[in-house]
Amino acid sequence: MQAITENERIITARREYVIQSYESAKADNRLRNLEGDEKATEQYIFPNQIEDANNIVNEFYVNRRRVVSVTKKTKVGADGLMIEVTKLMTTHSDDDFITNVNNVRILTGMSNASWERDMKEKAPSCFKDKIFHHGQLQKADLTNLSNALIIIDEIDTGDKEFQVLHNTLKQSGVLNVDYMKGMNIYFVFISATMIKELHDLYRWGNLHVNYKMTIPDSYIGHKEFLEMGIIQEFYPLNTRDSVERWILEDIFQKYGSEYRVHIVRVDNKTAKTIEHACMFVSNVIFHMHTSNDRLSETQIKEFFNDPLTNHIVLGIKGFFRRANLIPNKWKLRIGATHELHTKIVDNNVQNQGLPGRMTGYWKDVILAGHKTGPYRTSKKAVLEYEKAYENPFGTYSYHTDGFTRKENGKVTAKKNTMLTARNIDGLVPVDLPNIVNYKHEITGLYESSNALNSYLTSIIQVGKITKYTKSSENTIQYRGQPIKLLTYENRDQFIKLDINAGINNKLSPNNISSRMMPVFDENQTVKWIGIYTKAALEPVSQTSSVSSASSSSTL
Repeated sequence: MQAITENERIITARREYVIQSYESAKADNRLRNLEGDEKATEQYIFPNQIEDANNIVNEFYVNRRRVVSVTKKTKVGADGLMIEVTKLMTTHSDDDFITNVNNVRILTGMSNASWERDMKEKAPSCFKDKIFHHGQLQKADLTNLSNALIIIDEIDTGDKEFQVLHNTLKQSGVLNVDYMKGMNIYFVFISATMIKELHDLYRWGNLHVNYKMTIPDSYIGHKEFLEMGIIQEFYPLNTRDSVERWILEDIFQKYGSEYRVHIVRVDNKTAKTIEHACMFVSNVIFHMHTSNDRLSETQIKEFFNDPLTNHIVLGIKGFFRRANLIPNKWKLRIGATHELHTKIVDNNVQNQGLPGRMTGYWKDVILAGHKTGPYRTSKKAVLEYEKAYENPFGTYSYHTDGFTRKENGKVTAKKNTMLTARNIDGLVPVDLPNIVNYKHEITGLYESSNALNSYLTSIIQVGKITKYTKSSENTIQYRGQPIKLLTYENRDQFIKLDINAGINNKLSPNNISSRMMPVFDENQTVKWIGIYTKAALEPVSQTSSVSSASSSSTL
């Protein structure tokens, strides 16, 4: 029998150390959850996070990737995923592949001390001293790492060329393909809004793969909020009249004497306007909540736990953005929200803001009739976000800081990221895919025509929405002829088919701008998909005689 080497003993001891630390953190989370700690989750790591973590590790181990980018929905649960990936990599059964627990780093380019504090509180003790936010990156010590795992959360924040995160990685030498391979270094990049980074990472070829986190049935997000009419269009709150309109329509008409906490993002000008308007409305009290003027613990308890005797309007600056958690208990108390209106809309900012903070695992509560919203933001930004999530290289437009993408796939990047090909030594970049720009677009699959109709009604600005009906069990009438139901495999496959008959690109109240079609999914189960002209998504001018979208009889 071959003797165990000293190195094998060390690897085994490290593996045991991680497992014991992980089990201890798991037990601590359970105790805190039972004792009522709002930050302690019902399960330490949820089944979907465990499944995703195993798939990500397999991309490294089986497919030999160096980078896995993880696209997720806001508040779907990245903390647990990061912990589980790190645990699996540092306890792997293959001694030639296993990550050294001392060479794990969990970083972010965000200047967010609460992110670091929360991650350290949740993480097993063996990883706590390896977690660094932007302000602590100089302590991360990435030099001479080998058999290492580097996770970067919220990758689209602070990742521009020559910012602190880029300089930290560059100086350590890890942004070099030969170095990554020779020193056995792996990267995981995570964000709900990483569209510009995905365009850079595509050019890394087979070194990189994009992975989408599993979305459990209990999750509710932007798409559902839009379909249910909870997300509505925002507008400037820069006059007393506009503020009074918001208070009347979104607070009093919606909630009456059911007192709630309502949140509005402000700048210096709108804060004064909103505060002044609230002074003249009965049963509404305004409070600021900023880094310089924080709510006290007593006020937080009063607003989110104790019975309310007035509506509370919170004007916020800097809070409730990406990576900030709003506990479900607080969500039950929150009513209307309004993001700061801007002339130039940054899709990342709008989707990561208040609407993104209200997403999460409370779908059952809302479906049971709980009243919430409206969450006012740019509906166009939400639609583009959903399209980008569905297919980052499809036909859609998108704008965020330093990055603009046209529907034809043309990208203008005024600010390069650290992941741009020129910043990766030894990389042989591949070309971005060619984009076919169709005049029509399709939705994802829906379980029912009613659910699809609700979604189309919320986005189609003009024209009729019609529905195909099955003429027999598995056929529909199409161009006057019976055809078998088409099979939907994915968006790119389906949009190439001859599916847009009868949809008129010319906008008119009487023209058909969208159709609902029954199709087979990959399991040959009947689902519904929407086909619509892109022109029908553009807001109708208030001076136009064109009426808004309406459903009509089935065809």
